[in-house]
Amino acid sequence: MFAILLLMVLPQATAAELQFVEAEPADVVSIDSVVQAYYQSLSGEPGDRRPHKKRYASLFTKWAYVVTPTLATPEGRNLPHLPIGRRIDDWMTRYPDEREKPFYEWEVARRVETFGHMAHVYSTYEIRDRKSDEEPVSHGVTSFDLALIDGRWWIVGLQWSGLDAKEPLPPEYASRK
Repeated sequence: MFAILLLMVLPQATAAELQFVEAEPADVVSIDSVVQAYYQSLSGEPGDRRPHKKRYASLFTKWAYVVTPTLATPEGRNLPHLPIGRRIDDWMTRYPDEREKPFYEWEVARRVETFGHMAHVYSTYEIRDRKSDEEPVSHGVTSFDLALIDGRWWIVGLQWSGLDAKEPLPPEYASRK
């Protein structure tokens, strides 16, 4: 419901009013470019992630929400819990500046629905500890709520749900390798 109300208000706003961090134009020109930039900004080797954090934040409106709907147990299984919703500015304070180990997440399938200036993307992802790993350690689906405003696409809402790689995804979200 929040996303619907937010999308009703967004068309009156300008890019300057929405901006949390300035984006590279190539990252926000299309739905595809936003999704690609999202995954690229999450992935990388150990070390300083501040440039990645800036790119990640630039994809969102300043009042976008991020919902974390799953929780991993010590055994690595994801259990549902009460979703925690945060605005992007709060989320970014919880996103470490330093990466301790490699992390690679990328898209393997996508479903998109659009209407007017709105888009909803279900993006199936895989996570690997190293870029060269043959098998993922986990996979899942990220749900993007996007809005086209002032000639660029914005993430206005984001949530995801993941599974251990040994657990199959439903066929409609499975990888299209």
